[in-house]
Order: sequence, then structure tokens, then C-alpha cells
Amino acid sequence: MKVAVITPYYKEPLEMLRRCHASVAGQTYSCTHYLVADGFPNLRVTEWPIEHIVLPRAHGDNGNTPRGIGAISALNQGFDAFAFLDADNWFAPEHIESLVELVRDMGVHIAFSGRQVVLPDGTLVTAEEPEDVKGSHADTSAFFVTKNAAFLLPYWAMMDPASSPACDRVMFRLVQHFKIPYAFTDQKTMFFESRYSLHYQLAGRPLPEKVHDIDWERLVASQSAERSIARTRMNLLIKAPGAARSK
Repeated sequence: MKVAVITPYYKEPLEMLRRCHASVAGQTYSCTHYLVADGFPNLRVTEWPIEHIVLPRAHGDNGNTPRGIGAISALNQGFDAFAFLDADNWFAPEHIESLVELVRDMGVHIAFSGRQVVLPDGTLVTAEEPEDVKGSHADTSAFFVTKNAAFLLPYWAMMDPASSPACDRVMFRLVQHFKIPYAFTDQKTMFFESRYSLHYQLAGRPLPEKVHDIDWERLVASQSAERSIARTRMNLLIKAPGAARSK
């Protein structure tokens, strides 16, 4: 199984991109890393063994356009599966291997890893969110989509941009809507660097001056069923979760 890992990036520091890429390069299962610049290419990454795609301008949709373009490029270059990794996150060495094994063993078309939430200072958040425990949601960087579900890949870029801060919720909803067979590894092989207030609270840590929380009231109000249907032939409006959490 030929695997591509898709990372959209914007203005992240080089060291953050290096950490992200090093985790892909260090996988126990060989894969190809696609870095897709959303309007602000960092030419230092061209020194790395990657596929580098540069978009002419930023799209302001939380990486969805570069994410979708990178995945479709990999699909049409003959890749069999597509993992996604945001620039501020990273993988444990066995991440891709565990997902490939799950797909092969269970015969599913999509697999999800667990995630280990980490605060920017390196603190591991050991308390878990109910959605993570129940498997009722998966973060973008936990997605592993095989070519048997490749029709989903354009949805990253085609969803209403107003919903993009909750893009993984849209995509997880689509997986369930289309009844695509999926499974979780139940292994926390994806490290999620969080600046969300909920995760500071779960860790018992004081909130920093700046947190990265979704404005659910604004998101819900800005969505349009008409736009969603025009783009995807589906009403993909997202509701605020019971407790506001990450993407």
C-alpha cells in the first residue's frame, strides 16, 4: 500500500515544520510527505525529500483547500492511501504502520488513530474528552483514507468555508452519512499540540493570554445551507458540540 501524508502549511515556523516532517520521515512504514503551501511557501522545505506544492495565495479555510489539492495530487500519482497531518502536530513512529495494519485486518476503507493532546510547553494532557473515548469524532490528523473512499477527498476543499474551523466534524459526518466502513486503532500515535482552553482545563493548567478556541456562535451563524447544498449537494451545517473543543 503506497501511502501519502498531506500537510497544508501557512506561516508556521520552520522548526515546527521540521518537527512535523521528521515524524513522517521516521515512520516504520514508508510514506511520502506532501507539504502544500497555502500562499506562503518556505523554500527551506524544498531541501527535504518531500513533494512540495505551492498555491499562489492563501485561502483562509483552515488548510482545507491545500489539504484537498494535495490529496487529489497524490491520488492521481497512484497512491493507495492518504493520511493527513497538520503542521503543528506530529506522528509516533508506528502511526502509519498501525493504520495500514488496521485497514488490512479489518477490511475497512477508512481508519482513525487515537490522539495524545500536548500543550505547547510539552505537558501531556492525560484526561480525555468524551468524544475521543466514545469514538464519535476524529481529529483531522487522525484520518487515514484509502483509495476505496477516494471520492471523499475533494470534500475537504468543497465544504462551505464558513464550516472550515470544524472541518474534521464535517468529514467525520460524511464518513458516517455514506456508511463507509471505518475503525479506530485505539492507539494514541498522533500528537496534537493544543492551544484550546478545554485542554488547559483538563490538564489543570492556567489559561495563557491567547487561546485558540472555535467561536461556535459565530461559526453556526455564518453557515448557509444553500451554500452547502450548492457546493456538495448536501446540507452539511455543523452544530456546536456540548462542550466547545478542538477543530
